Amino acid sequence: MFRLFGLLISLIVLSFVLGISCLEKGTLAKLKKFVNCESKAYKSSHAIYKDYWVLENYVMAEHGDIPCYSNVTYTTHADYTYLDNVVPLLERWRSPLSLAIYAPGTDFEPTIQSILYLLQCHPGHDLVRQLCSIHLYFDVEHLPQVVLPPETALKEPANCNGPPPYVNVFKGNMYRAQNTLDYPVNMGRNIARRASLTHYVLASDIELYPTPGLVSDYLHFLGRQVIGIPGQQPTSPLVHVLRIFEVMSNVSVPNTKPELQEMLKSGEAVPFHMDICEACHRGPNLEEWINASVVSQELNVFNVGHRSENNNNWEPIFVGTVEDPPYDERLTWEGQRDKMTQAYAMCVLDYEFHILDNAFLVHKPGIKQPGNRKEIFPQERRNNGLINKKISREMRMTYGTRSGCVI
Repeated sequence: MFRLFGLLISLIVLSFVLGISCLEKGTLAKLKKFVNCESKAYKSSHAIYKDYWVLENYVMAEHGDIPCYSNVTYTTHADYTYLDNVVPLLERWRSPLSLAIYAPGTDFEPTIQSILYLLQCHPGHDLVRQLCSIHLYFDVEHLPQVVLPPETALKEPANCNGPPPYVNVFKGNMYRAQNTLDYPVNMGRNIARRASLTHYVLASDIELYPTPGLVSDYLHFLGRQVIGIPGQQPTSPLVHVLRIFEVMSNVSVPNTKPELQEMLKSGEAVPFHMDICEACHRGPNLEEWINASVVSQELNVFNVGHRSENNNNWEPIFVGTVEDPPYDERLTWEGQRDKMTQAYAMCVLDYEFHILDNAFLVHKPGIKQPGNRKEIFPQERRNNGLINKKISREMRMTYGTRSGCVI
């Protein structure tokens, strides 16, 4: 049965790759002409970057080289306990995935075992092999005991008889927890984005699943409405925002906006993190977006927002480019506010946030409840001090200031 499933996945992946390569000639020609990017060689490398070893493209996808203008890469980060999301994400994304995994000390070995399981044992392993580039990073002061070259490590046989190594992990036993290491989320975000072969990227979190067909719809949308139209070139930098939602643990992730709207009416779906940080995720005109009828199957812009005034705490997730402002790598997940410096830079640079109508992200099923903030208070206080005393001044020196822009 698994072999049959694997064959079906292979055929689906092949049809998707052919579908992207067979975009309308006019669309590809426009993308090639107007997207200002330079394709780069796809290769593995390793280097010390700041206080980390970075093993870029430790796992290389079978898609090989990709013209920089012709696709969109989903860039994300994780530790090995989140790798159960890889296949569900790829089943909907079906385009390149650039994944940075934090693997310090003895967390490195179960990370490798988890990767081997995905490549060899999972029924969706063909999707992983075709589309997933994996980068590993760890602190120079928390080295794994052994780091084999990928051509050796990835030939080892996986244990396909037991459960996946990434499930039912007690996080208190992880090396990171035992050594009280914060999760360097922005380091992972930047590693994954820098490694992208494509100019356009969706820098997101691994538990956020996109609407199926988004990449081909987006590339057609770019060719139709955004690029190559005389007199309609944007005067400000812009990105395309995806609304985010959560669904109950016992339901499937919706594929279309009408499905999502029905689930919102029934209470099976809710806007993302409204009880945790409403100001971070609401953005402008959320209710109007939810209630608007779908009048076209094509991708379009519903409304345009700015990160200022009433939305100065907004943390949208968007399809942008590798040239958008980076994330500050000194900020950790535990300390919160890890996206705020990038958002400030985009505000000062007067980015426009074009919110798409027929595309969205849905968190892995299960609606998150507010946690115990006391658990992360020391890290949050440290991040706040770093931002207020140092990073804010650096950001003003680098990007300047603009009315309504705050960190």
